[in-house]
Amino acid sequence: MGKLDDNYLVYTNYDKKADFKVPTFYLAPQILVISDSKEPEYLEGEGAEQILAAYTDNMVARGYEAAADQESADLGIQVSYIASTYYFTSYTQPEWWWGYPGYWGPSYWGNWGGWYYPYAVNYAYSTGSFITELLNLDAPQGEKEKLPVLWTSYMSGLLSGSTSFNTKMAVEGVNQSFTQSAYLNRMSAQPR
Repeated sequence: MGKLDDNYLVYTNYDKKADFKVPTFYLAPQILVISDSKEPEYLEGEGAEQILAAYTDNMVARGYEAAADQESADLGIQVSYIASTYYFTSYTQPEWWWGYPGYWGPSYWGNWGGWYYPYAVNYAYSTGSFITELLNLDAPQGEKEKLPVLWTSYMSGLLSGSTSFNTKMAVEGVNQSFTQSAYLNRMSAQPR
């Protein structure tokens, strides 16, 4: 069990009805930092660039093409870094980011939302975790429409209270999230 503390624990989930055969994706060019700040913050520097490059490399290896901009992309990828631990009880939207101050200000995607649970959900997201959402940018959009989340990756467990991250371990976590998501592949048969 001690070796588990040396790596991120990676959880992935996906919409069973999702069409992953679309050709293009757009990766948001910055990693959003979720913290106590009311203003949007982003990870910067070589470490952040290496983590984002791992997402691009994995998507290209699975047959997707990086789009020049979000308007021409079928899928959108947002990576977020959790700088503070949060605990939640939700009775409507379960997503931890729902209503987060400042989160949607300069949004890459406009409206986006996920799955609805009609019961109370208790959960926490820990300091030093990464969460990634893959969005369907081809979904109908409008004032009351939300972009559906097709795939989620949550990487946690490495930092034990630290406020920094290990780039090498984060990149390995990104690679693991794709390894355990064989369905996220433009070239393979869709799961049933």
